[in-house]
Amino acid sequence: MTTDWQDGDYNIGRLKACIVSCCENVRIIDITHNIKVYNTLQAAFVLKNTYRHFPCGSIHVVGVNSEPSPKNHIAVMKNDNHFFVGANDGLLSLICEKQPDSIVELPYTDTYRSFRLLELLGDCIKSISNGIELEKFGNPCQLESAITGNPSCYESRITGRIIYIDAFGNAITNIDRKIFEKICKNRKFEIVVQNNMIKITKLSQYYDDVDQGKMLALFNSVDLLELAINHGNIARINSLDTNSSIIINFIN
Repeated sequence: MTTDWQDGDYNIGRLKACIVSCCENVRIIDITHNIKVYNTLQAAFVLKNTYRHFPCGSIHVVGVNSEPSPKNHIAVMKNDNHFFVGANDGLLSLICEKQPDSIVELPYTDTYRSFRLLELLGDCIKSISNGIELEKFGNPCQLESAITGNPSCYESRITGRIIYIDAFGNAITNIDRKIFEKICKNRKFEIVVQNNMIKITKLSQYYDDVDQGKMLALFNSVDLLELAINHGNIARINSLDTNSSIIINFIN
């Protein structure tokens, strides 16, 4: 389960009870319930970098912008031998590196109760667990693409954004190593954040490549550009969040 409901929300307990009632032998694992509200990029980052560590056949419930409505359809996607259940609003497309194996939308019923996801999810998970093909309980649909997600690349500039702040206050961007190297071509560069408040002109390999309290940039374990302070919290000190933009200027 990955949601923006925040720890302690009683709906987490309601949903777990519903799932267990439909599938007694299910094992429920919380990835996080602390996604920033409606932040699809943050949710996609977490899922994309965690789901492969779970067994094939795992069902990933994505509770971000997840209240079904005539304009917000809940989809079930099979991708890379994993199942994902969440809003077909672009979030699911950020998890995939190619077209999914299959995707269906769950039928919407016009009821007046809130938390309609509760009504849909139990039967859906039961059907998946019983090996029923997605097309048997959902309607085939197209995977909606996210409008934002990838950085913008130019001859001498990359414009991206921060998509995740980790527990240490390190700021992870949507700029990966391949994109950086493709544009960089061994040129000098300047990483600019928060309207020139932060400027970094070299890459580090380790956090302690710089003195304690100094800023650095490196490509982390998932090959995304990360900004940090050695033994510090760059997000708090510089008021960074997942709306902060980042520009890399390359110097000829």
